[in-house]
Amino acid sequence: MELLLYGLNEAGEPAFAERLQPHQRHELRALATEHLTRCHAVEVWEGPTCILRLRRGGAPD
Repeated sequence: MELLLYGLNEAGEPAFAERLQPHQRHELRALATEHLTRCHAVEVWEGPTCILRLRRGGAPD
């Protein structure tokens, strides 16, 4: 199945999408973490299933 990485803005809307190759599966967390420097959240989808979701931490209360 196809792997898609989405960078999301603060409203949860896609800011960009990137296709990942099957051989990159072992690198998913590192790739997603790298993209958090320019996006509010990152999701990786395999077909209809979100298999990884990372979000920048908010400011403490």
